[in-house]
Amino acid sequence: MDPLTTTDPERIDEYTLDRRRREEIRVLLHACFPDVTFARTRTYAKQLPARRLLASEQDRIVGHLGLEHRVIGTETGPLEILGIIDLCVAEAHRGRGTATQMLRWVEALARETSVPFLMLFAQDRRLYNRNDFIHGTNPLRWVKIHEHEIIGIGEEALAELMVKAVGEKAWPEGHVDLLGYQF
Repeated sequence: MDPLTTTDPERIDEYTLDRRRREEIRVLLHACFPDVTFARTRTYAKQLPARRLLASEQDRIVGHLGLEHRVIGTETGPLEILGIIDLCVAEAHRGRGTATQMLRWVEALARETSVPFLMLFAQDRRLYNRNDFIHGTNPLRWVKIHEHEIIGIGEEALAELMVKAVGEKAWPEGHVDLLGYQF
């Protein structure tokens, strides 16, 4: 594996992104997710993430993930999570550890801020399994959003759910209410 040549990530609040960076993110998302309609025209699927983590090389974005800090409802009470959204790496930078490094940055952020869990939804789990995420089997509830409209409430276990405990707490069993949209 080649050593990473990217610098430390830029943690940036969504509302501070300039037009050039938004376009770079949109182009990267479209390249990484060519079959996903939203990536052709915008930088988010359902909702803007609160923050983004950007890995850059020579002032070009080569890695991206959106971050959602949220409280979710569980049978044992509310839990804080950092939600990981649309993790992707430019094709020329894949296989060099960039995605793993970005996950480590998020984990370090969670530890620094005492957020006990990371959560994401992924169809391809290989990267996340290698980084100690587990498949969550919890029944979920969330607000279903399609093209800027709420279309209902979803209630089912989703095979894409991946979680990682960052602190001492174990991921709870039972029903989880996302208290918002599925990111």
